Amino acid sequence: MKENPDIEVKLESNPDYTTYHQKMLTQYAGNTAPDVAMMDPGHFTALANRGALLNLNDFMKRTPGFDIGKYYKPIVDAHSLNGNLYVLPRDIAPSGLVYYNKEAFKEAGIPLPDGTWTWDFKERPELKEKDFLWVMHKLTKVGSDGKPTRYGYVSGWPGLFADTLMYSYGLQPANDNQHPTKVLYGSPEMKKVYTLLQDLTLEKKWSPSSVDVSNVLQQNTTSLFVKGKVAMFQNGIWEVPNVRRDMKPDSKEFFDWDIAMFPAYANGHRGYATGGSGYCIFSSTPHPEESWRLCRYMAGPVGMRAMAQAGIAQPAIREVALSDCWIPGPNTPKEQQWPHNRIITDTEVQYVNFGPTAEIWPEISAIMGSRQDSVYNGLMKPEEALGTGAIESQQRLDALLKEETLPLFNWGYGVALGVLIIAVVLFAVYWPERKLRYTRRQKKENAAAYRFLSPWLIGLCLFTLGPMILSLIMSFLNWDMIRPAQWRGVHNYTEAMTEDPRFWISLKVTAYYTLVSTPLGILIALMLAMLLNQKVRGIPLFRAMFYIPTIASTVAMTLVTRKIMSPDEGLLNTILYNPIFEKTLHLGSLLNQWSGTKPGEHVNWLGNEHTTMPAVILLSLVGVGGTMLILLAGLQGVPQYYYEAATVDGASAWRRFRSITLPMITPSIFFTMITGFIGSFQVFTQVFVITNGQGGGPNNSLWVYMIALYSNAFQTLRMGYAAALAWVLFLIILIITLLQMQASKRWVYYEAEAK
Repeated sequence: MKENPDIEVKLESNPDYTTYHQKMLTQYAGNTAPDVAMMDPGHFTALANRGALLNLNDFMKRTPGFDIGKYYKPIVDAHSLNGNLYVLPRDIAPSGLVYYNKEAFKEAGIPLPDGTWTWDFKERPELKEKDFLWVMHKLTKVGSDGKPTRYGYVSGWPGLFADTLMYSYGLQPANDNQHPTKVLYGSPEMKKVYTLLQDLTLEKKWSPSSVDVSNVLQQNTTSLFVKGKVAMFQNGIWEVPNVRRDMKPDSKEFFDWDIAMFPAYANGHRGYATGGSGYCIFSSTPHPEESWRLCRYMAGPVGMRAMAQAGIAQPAIREVALSDCWIPGPNTPKEQQWPHNRIITDTEVQYVNFGPTAEIWPEISAIMGSRQDSVYNGLMKPEEALGTGAIESQQRLDALLKEETLPLFNWGYGVALGVLIIAVVLFAVYWPERKLRYTRRQKKENAAAYRFLSPWLIGLCLFTLGPMILSLIMSFLNWDMIRPAQWRGVHNYTEAMTEDPRFWISLKVTAYYTLVSTPLGILIALMLAMLLNQKVRGIPLFRAMFYIPTIASTVAMTLVTRKIMSPDEGLLNTILYNPIFEKTLHLGSLLNQWSGTKPGEHVNWLGNEHTTMPAVILLSLVGVGGTMLILLAGLQGVPQYYYEAATVDGASAWRRFRSITLPMITPSIFFTMITGFIGSFQVFTQVFVITNGQGGGPNNSLWVYMIALYSNAFQTLRMGYAAALAWVLFLIILIITLLQMQASKRWVYYEAEAK
């Protein structure tokens, strides 16, 4: 930097913003946090409460000429906690901006929005362009097949539309943003808001639902606007660079567009969800003064002007936000003239709502979010979804508030417990041999053996037994690996059994996956193995073809599967809904009836709670190649003379399979069953990719056990609870494995043993 030549800045990028904040937490826990990081109001409290961020008040006081009063007050307050500023604001991002296609308005004969329109829970045709729902209706175009060819409106994400309606109707998600104690999603007024959203997206179809956007149209909402598939698009100002990039003036893709304020409610009340960000300094930095200078530069007039000229975000300093670097003027380059009405970004600041910023709110929001998704997808009515979600999230909020008073844990007891466990293990190993007497030679040989084994034994204790003991101790703690651990006793386990509603959901979903995918996978693998056990030319090539998908990237295979299972353009539905199959087998109609899909529509495999798990099970069958090879090896180990003798005796092919093949390969089947059950209980990657890293799926239909464990461990840093879940899973797998081994005595045949 020219202004600070003595400072060298190393930039670390993180393209995945959905995991950015959890990575900041884990980096701080691992003592690898950066000096300066971008932060937002919804996540900084988790770091500030853990002492991970420096208080910026002292820096501001001793900096000559620095005036925090020049910044928009709402964004400063949103980044403050208990009167202390922890994040120096860089931008503020009201999300109540409606990008609109001027040509679509002119085509429909509707005057351009002037900011005086309003919305109500019913369309008001008498108000015409002053009624938002009427405008949305008139801008929607429907094709000959009854499906929309252009939607009237779409929001950047479903929750944005819901939040905007909520805030402008005068509602709030919680009773206090910094210290919430009550969840307010269960009110009749809130259910009324979500009923309107469901009506507009799923019934009237004036706006595409989240399912339509992600699985049918398979485009992001910005692309829908740029390609003319929606006439109005709501989002923050940060979408301007994307729209400019895709629609350059004088290009054939360009159409005239601008932005307007989202309408007020019928009584004139306005309220908008908002974002914003800034720069924080980690307390672990060895360069606090240099970090502060960097923050002042990037979140100061110089950095904000560069950001504004690029159209990235609205400056947090109002004076800069009102200058010609942000508001188009006569000297503004042509490409930067759009949107013309950017002055409304300043007007909207007075109506912004940041929502709850408490550290515990993301976990509450995640519980509520799964129920909200059910509303967006049409799987549940708002009365049921919000009512259930409000109860579940309130119970969790009450439990989290109680945890703040737990006693601290003395790690001396933990060390003592670890030593005791190791002593018990050693005692159990050596006690049976206490009466044995060894000669001097045997003792010498034993000592030599232990010397050779010592590297492995040390590794076992340090990297296997040690972590297991630590995780066992952690399962009785409330610990995030940053703040001091608190003793919770068995409450982590009782919470899972009695308080956490998604624990039993995860067990149910995982059991469903395991009980279907494992036997089905073994059956198909056995069929393939028998097919590939034939002695014909080219069989090694076919074996390789069936095995190769097993070694392919799970992520890549899942992404391909998402394309195949696309509702309208996917290969699977193209086959199932083919007129030939539909007339003869009626596969599409039967599938629609089973999944609850409306007649005439294609089933949404990854957006319907009835079909998401079958879709994942179908995906798991791609990896049967490994099981096939094991069973093929078992088949090739069956002596050929058994078949010859049976053939001479007149045994049919089925009798030979049932009486010779199947008994002889039962050890291989038993092995694949054991490993299959263990692996299926730990299914994670496929579900994680299918749900875009969010987990859960529609109505928690994909909330498998490992997603629940991952969410608690790395998204909310509830390491103690996650450790308890891990031990519960260990016990479940252990019990099932022991039962399988006990049952194997009745059906597994080992040729070397007498039966």
